[in-house]
Amino acid sequence: MVIIALVVAALLLVLVVVPWLFPTPDARFEGIPELEYYVTDDVGVLYYSYYDIQDLCYTVDYETSCEIAVLVVNSTLPREANEYALRTFQLNGLGKEGKDNGVLVLIVTSTREWKVEVGYGLEGVLTPTFINQVALDYVEPYLAEDDYDTGIYNMILLLGTEVLDKYEEPESGDPAFPIEGVPLTFWQWVIIIAVLVGLTAVTRGHIWLILIHLLTRGGGRGGFGGGRSGGGGGRGRF
Repeated sequence: MVIIALVVAALLLVLVVVPWLFPTPDARFEGIPELEYYVTDDVGVLYYSYYDIQDLCYTVDYETSCEIAVLVVNSTLPREANEYALRTFQLNGLGKEGKDNGVLVLIVTSTREWKVEVGYGLEGVLTPTFINQVALDYVEPYLAEDDYDTGIYNMILLLGTEVLDKYEEPESGDPAFPIEGVPLTFWQWVIIIAVLVGLTAVTRGHIWLILIHLLTRGGGRGGFGGGRSGGGGGRGRF
């Protein structure tokens, strides 16, 4: 009976738990980068404002829990900039989980495009009208002259100031939007719990050491808080 229980538990582990812990690569995120905290300049256009922008993003995060990230790339091909920004936002989980209060500022140097992707929890603060006006008055004129330092710094300063002035956290940690499939169905959880109980008995508790090691590996993508995007924001060219 012990051998049968072990075989059944192992099969359930392979069929349910392993795919959850080691999901297959998602084609939606192929070629999408993992971001650094808080500025990722893949082109090398930020000469003197890199750390000032980092400090601005840190201040906003510390004061409000909202996460602002900057990504500068030469090209987003084969994707267009709007989708590239959305997928980058989603892959890196910008914003705190349940608050969805992240912002991604994407600059594409080859096509001279900019895009600001805003999470659900900040759509009422960083509206498309506000973002586009900021870009028109304080960002695009500098980017058009290849002064990326001033243009990007102005964008982060003004977006960050607006967040500091107007952002209010959701009530009692409630998510800013309904979370789908959290993260498994009821019966999947029943199966997982049954498997863990069986494996705990068979392995005399050693299965928990293995699971803890697997769940804590790597610390997560990008180091951000696990938020999701609402598809809001603004975009333009310089």
